[in-house]
Amino acid sequence: MNRVAVVALALATTISAAPAIAQEEVLDDPTDLLESIHEDEQDREFVVAPVPILNPTLGTGLAAVAMYLYQLDEGSQPSFTAAGAAYTDSDSFGYGIAQVAHFKDDAWKVKAAAVGFNLNLEYYGIGNILGDNDLSIPYSQDGWFAGAEGLRRIKGHWYGGIQYWYASVTTSIKTTPQGIVLPPEIGIDSKIAGLGFIVEYDSRDNRFNPHRGQLFDGKWSISNETIGSDFDFESTQIEYNTYHELNPTSVLAARGTLCMTPGDAPFYALCQFGQGGDLRGYVSGRYRDETMVTVQAEYRWNFYKNFGMVAFAGIGQVGESLSDYNTSNILPSAGIGLRYKISKTTGLNLSVDYAVGEDSDAWYFTVGESF
Repeated sequence: MNRVAVVALALATTISAAPAIAQEEVLDDPTDLLESIHEDEQDREFVVAPVPILNPTLGTGLAAVAMYLYQLDEGSQPSFTAAGAAYTDSDSFGYGIAQVAHFKDDAWKVKAAAVGFNLNLEYYGIGNILGDNDLSIPYSQDGWFAGAEGLRRIKGHWYGGIQYWYASVTTSIKTTPQGIVLPPEIGIDSKIAGLGFIVEYDSRDNRFNPHRGQLFDGKWSISNETIGSDFDFESTQIEYNTYHELNPTSVLAARGTLCMTPGDAPFYALCQFGQGGDLRGYVSGRYRDETMVTVQAEYRWNFYKNFGMVAFAGIGQVGESLSDYNTSNILPSAGIGLRYKISKTTGLNLSVDYAVGEDSDAWYFTVGESF
C-alpha cells in the first residue's frame, strides 16, 4: 500500500514513523521543536513533534505529528497510535491517522492508516531520459487513501499475512505541456486498489532504532476491477535491511530494495526515486518507471547522551524492466545527518539529514530513521 501512501505528502511520519519532508537548515537545538510528555508507566509515552518542511517536491511549510507509544503485553514490541498534518507554501496539504499494534507476544502485527491530501507537484515523464532532461509540468492531485495489513507469526522470526489498500485520486494539469507526453490519468477521477500477500522476517532488536538484526519484507499485490481498481497491474516490493552493532555507540546499517509494477499502472503508482528513504536527495517522481533497484549503507554514531550523527551513501536505478539497466543510468546518493532521541522508552529519534543526488540536494527532518 505504500506506493500510493507516499504520494500523500509527508504523512508517512504517521505511518510506521517513516521519513517526513526535507527541511531548510540543521537545528541549533532540536529540543526546541519538541514537547514530550511522559506518563507514570515506563512502557507508555506521548510525543508531540512539530516538523519544519523544506522540500524540492512540495516547498516550505510545517508538519505536526503526535504519537502515543505503548506496549499491549510484556512480550510484544511497542505499539503506537499516531495522527499528523502538514502544509507547505505550494498550497499542498495532507492529514492522516495511523495505528500499529503488536500483541500476543508479538505473534500478531496489525497496521492501518487513512490519509487525505491535496498536492501540487511536477510531472517529468517516465524513464531515466526524461528525468535527466529536467523538463516538467505542474499538476495537482486531490484525494484520499486507506489501507490495512495483518501479519501472523509462522515460525521464529518469520511472519505471513495479507494487505488491502484503496485510493481515490483526482489529477489535474495546470499548464499546457511542451515536450512531455501526458499519461492518460491526467484530468480524470481514478480509483486504485490492491489486494495481496506479505512475507516478513524480522529479527531486529528495536523496530524504531535497531542496533542488531535483519528485516526482510516482501509484498505482492494485484489491482483490477474486481477489487475496486480502475487499473489492471501487479505490484511487487522487496526490502532487505541489516543492522550490525560495531560497539555500544556505533551501528552499521545497510538496505536494498526492488520495486516492480508490470501491467497498466497509473503514473503515480509506478516505482519512483525520492520516495521514503530510497534514495534521499531527489525530487520524488522525477525518476519513475515500472522497475526500481536501490542499495545504500548508513553509519550511525551516538556521540553524546541523546545526540547522534549519521553518514550514508547509496546508488539506484529505474527502468522499464531489469534488462534495461546499465552503468550509465546509475543514480548516486550521499549525505550526513544529526539525531536527537525524543523517546527513552523506544529509542525513537528526531532526525535531520542533508542529502545530495545527481544535480539535486535536499534537507530532511524525520521522525524515526530512514530505514
